[in-house]
Amino acid sequence: MKMRSFLIIGLTTFVLALLVKTPAATVYGWFGHAISGSQLRLFGIGGSLLSGHADAVVVRGIPALSRVEWRLQPLSLLLARAQFHLHAAGAPILLDGKAAVGLGPERLDDLKASSDLRSLAAIAGQPFVPMQGQIALDLAHLRLRDNWPVSAEGRATVSSLSWSLGPQPIPLGNYQADFSNEGDDLLALISTLSGPLEVNGDARLKGDRSYELHLQLRPKPDAPPMIANLLRSTGAPDAQGYFHLRQSGKAAP
Repeated sequence: MKMRSFLIIGLTTFVLALLVKTPAATVYGWFGHAISGSQLRLFGIGGSLLSGHADAVVVRGIPALSRVEWRLQPLSLLLARAQFHLHAAGAPILLDGKAAVGLGPERLDDLKASSDLRSLAAIAGQPFVPMQGQIALDLAHLRLRDNWPVSAEGRATVSSLSWSLGPQPIPLGNYQADFSNEGDDLLALISTLSGPLEVNGDARLKGDRSYELHLQLRPKPDAPPMIANLLRSTGAPDAQGYFHLRQSGKAAP
């Protein structure tokens, strides 16, 4: 029994060593479609699975990452998971962190990423949003199950946000969202950092892929009149002058 165990371990180690040294383009040809499906494609692949690079990552035909480099932690394969350090140095998304795929939820750790709002919305399947700005993520961890966030700890910031429908953009300010878990829900507490619009509230993602959003919005005394006009589209304000934005729904599998 001991000899059989040693043979299995030895054979497994040999296969894994062979795999990680195989050219990354070859491995992608073997397993790329099974892993990422038809929505995500890599171009200009070089190096090996152990340490390699790609010129571009495209999601649904839209460029998402460029000048991507990775380094595999080989011992993670013994746990039926592949853990990588990822770095993307080209627009539209700048990224640095650790990623793990395999048995269990997908994981991202020590993640720092940034992008402009419109590019990120296009990658997410929203080709037009009437706003522009910059988004930055600083997450200690993020867990995904079937491409749906189930756990996170960290912060997102939105800076230089502006409403862009009109002859001139209307500055809306800078905001942050702090992520944590509350029971089985992923909770984001949203607040204003600076700017003409006071915002506070929360967004909640549930394990069944449903979501809820509740925001209170109130123009500050020095806010441009156009901001109050925009807020009136959400309904009448309450006694404290807050407009309420509520949304809920369920994401498709």
